Amino acid sequence: MVSYRKVSDAGPKIENMTSSPESRLKLDHEIQLSDAASAVQPAGPESKQGPTTTTASQAESLLAAEKRTLEMMANGASLSEVLNDLCAAIDAHAPPVSSMVCLMEGESLTPCAGPHVPAAFKAAITPWRIGPDRASCGAAAFTKQRVIVPNISNDPRWPDDARDLTLSHGFSAAWSEPLISQDGEVLGTFAMYYPEPRTPVSSDFELISAAGHIARIAIEL
Repeated sequence: MVSYRKVSDAGPKIENMTSSPESRLKLDHEIQLSDAASAVQPAGPESKQGPTTTTASQAESLLAAEKRTLEMMANGASLSEVLNDLCAAIDAHAPPVSSMVCLMEGESLTPCAGPHVPAAFKAAITPWRIGPDRASCGAAAFTKQRVIVPNISNDPRWPDDARDLTLSHGFSAAWSEPLISQDGEVLGTFAMYYPEPRTPVSSDFELISAAGHIARIAIEL
């Protein structure tokens, strides 16, 4: 089982938690896009792109999702309930995305949340060993860096069996954000799956960064 560590009584993490959700997300939004360009892979002719700028509705949705997460935790909801609610909020805001959270257990990932990801897919990747060539989530957890796969069908980081499995469940693009604790420990991954090849733009990077930030809050408490 995964051991969830309480945040210490001192340090910047508590300062972030005691400030308002609005102020924390505003600070995050100022720094999360600085490395966005380095993570983008060139879009092929088949890749689709979303809106290039963050809209007011996206910022409001992210703030609402974080507020909802904090309220659920305060009311004693389980980690699975909180993360499923977060994934549902992201999916509703940015269709046709299907998001999923996996947690680290030893050297493997185990799906914990993802209400719109097929149960058969989650079962087939439980557990999922991490590594540089272990699809987007396995590579993100191994390298501790965001992994963007605009087209699963031709990405060398996807093992053949995993590629066939993922494509057969209707996913053609996958982006994964590693969830890293303040101490540098990999807690899990937040993944976003799309039914068609897709290259992210700045608003997509902000969305996955903010979603990962909210997931880390839930996991670390």
